[in-house]
Amino acid sequence: MVSAPSRWRWVIGAAAVCAVYLMVRSIADLHTAFGGGSAVDYLAIASAGRVVHGGSSCVYCVSSLAASQAQLLGYMPATSATFPVPFVNPALMAWLIQPLAVLPLQTGTDVFVGVNVVAMALSAAVLTKRASRHLGGPLAACLVVIAVFSLEAGTGILLGQSDGLMLLSAVLAIEALDRRRPVIAGLLLVPLLLKPQLVWLVPPILVVARQWRMLGALAAGAVVVLAGSIAVAGPGHLLDAIGLVTASTYAHLDLQSNSIPALIARPLGSNPAAWAASLALAAVAVVIAVLLRDSVRRNVVPAVAIGLGLSVVLSPHLGDYSLMLLAIPVAVLAPRAPALILGLAAAYTAASLWNPLVPLNESAVAMVLLAGSVAVVWRATHPATGDFALHLPTRSAAGVSSA
Repeated sequence: MVSAPSRWRWVIGAAAVCAVYLMVRSIADLHTAFGGGSAVDYLAIASAGRVVHGGSSCVYCVSSLAASQAQLLGYMPATSATFPVPFVNPALMAWLIQPLAVLPLQTGTDVFVGVNVVAMALSAAVLTKRASRHLGGPLAACLVVIAVFSLEAGTGILLGQSDGLMLLSAVLAIEALDRRRPVIAGLLLVPLLLKPQLVWLVPPILVVARQWRMLGALAAGAVVVLAGSIAVAGPGHLLDAIGLVTASTYAHLDLQSNSIPALIARPLGSNPAAWAASLALAAVAVVIAVLLRDSVRRNVVPAVAIGLGLSVVLSPHLGDYSLMLLAIPVAVLAPRAPALILGLAAAYTAASLWNPLVPLNESAVAMVLLAGSVAVVWRATHPATGDFALHLPTRSAAGVSSA
C-alpha cells in the first residue's frame, strides 16, 4: 500500500480541523435558532403565508405584514426600519409556506430550520460522493463540508432561510443532468426561481450549451412561478415587490453583501453601482461562455455548475447564506483542479474568519470570489487545460493525488 505524501496528509488534517470547527459552529447556530428570537427571515415568510391563508392578496403590504407578524410574535413592536420585516420572495412562496405559517412561530421555525439543515446535510453527502471518486473520501468530505457549512451558511440557519432546500434541489439537478435527464434537471432547478438571484445566469449557459430540453423545463417552471405569484398576489400587488427591493431601507443590505459587485458598490455607497457592476460582469461571463462554446458543450455538467456559482457571486443582491451553493462548483471542479479548489477553499475560509479590508470598507470574501472566478476562467482557457479538466495522476491508496 502506498501512503499519501506528507503534504497531502497535512492538507487533509488541516481541512478536517476546519470542517469540524464549522460543523460545531453550525450546531451552535441551530441551537440558537431553536432557542427562538433569531429567525427574522422566517418570520417574514410565515407572516406572508398567514396573509394568504387569511384570504388576502396583500403579501407585500406593510400594514398586512405588521399585523400578521404581531400575531405570530404575540405583541405589536413599534414600527421601525426593522419592523415589519419585509417579504420579498415571489408571492408563490407565501402560498407554499401556509402549512407551517399557521403553526405557532417557534414550532414553524423549528420545522423550517430543521428541514433546511437536513437538506444541507443530504446535499453534502451527495456532493461528497461525487468528489470522492477522484479525491478520496476524507479530502472530498472536508472540502464539501467547508463549503456547505461555512460561516456564511450559518447566518441562514440563524435567520431561518430556505437556502438549504435550494442547495439540495440544485445538487439533485446536477445529478440528473449527469445521468442525462435534462428535463428532470430543469424541473429540479425551478425551486431556485423562488430566489431568482441563485439561478439567473444558468439560462444563458444552457443556451450556449444547446441544452434545449433542460432550458424548456426551467422556462416552463418559470411560467408556473410567475402565474402562481400573479394568482396569489394579483398584478397590482406583485409590482409592490419591486418597490420593496429598491427602497432605501432595503437596498442598503446590498452594500453589506459579499458578492463581487459589492467590491464596487461598497466604497461608493451606491446600490445602483452594484446592479450596474452585476450586469456588466454577467455580460462578460456570457461572452466568455460563447467564446468557449465548444468546450461548454463538451462539459455541460461543469458548465452548469459554474453557471450556478456565477449566479451567486455576481448577484447584485445576495445574502451571505446563499454562498453555500458554491459547494456545487467546488464538488464538480475539485476532481479536475484539486490544487486550485483547495487553495480557494482555504482563502475563502480565512477571509470568512478575518477581513483585513474593513478599513477600506471592502470584503475579503468578495475578493477571494473574484480571484476564484478569474482563476476558473484562466483554467478553462489555458492551452494545457482547454476543457475545464486537468489531468489527474493516479490516486494513492489514501485517495489523493500522488503528484
